[in-house]
Amino acid sequence: MKSKLNTVRLDAWDLRILAELQTDGRISKSELAKRVHLSASACSERLRILETTGIVEGYYARLSPSLTGGVIFVMVEVVLDRHRLEDQRHFETAIQGISEILDCWAIGGRVDYLMRVAAPSMAAYQEFMEGLLQVGLGIDQYYSLIVTKSVKSNSPIPLSAPRQR
Repeated sequence: MKSKLNTVRLDAWDLRILAELQTDGRISKSELAKRVHLSASACSERLRILETTGIVEGYYARLSPSLTGGVIFVMVEVVLDRHRLEDQRHFETAIQGISEILDCWAIGGRVDYLMRVAAPSMAAYQEFMEGLLQVGLGIDQYYSLIVTKSVKSNSPIPLSAPRQR
């Protein structure tokens, strides 16, 4: 069965809408229509399709880490002890409900996953990782890379020529 995402053909209008939304997710539909030079109804219909097909996954506010009095971010490289599909699925399912893990990517190379973890302190991070090791997620090794400052983050995805799916 084909996913809805694979049935959508993005054209130049869609790309303009997506570029504007990545810059300002709170933009009103009427302002969005003005910026991309479409009628309000045509723009709203395109936006509805982009949302229902999953191209636009959602809208959110980016918060300052200083809101909570400071947070450390750690990039964690994870190596699983076994590489069977069921072990990967177990790990991926289990981390979905862990709020300290902000992002997780399956990657190729010497490690299996790269996670971005938030913690209030190094001690809290270490305690968090020790807990992860104890719950049986199949982690064989992990490597911690402490983020010392954010140079660039949450950049829009580059959009260029229309893509045929």
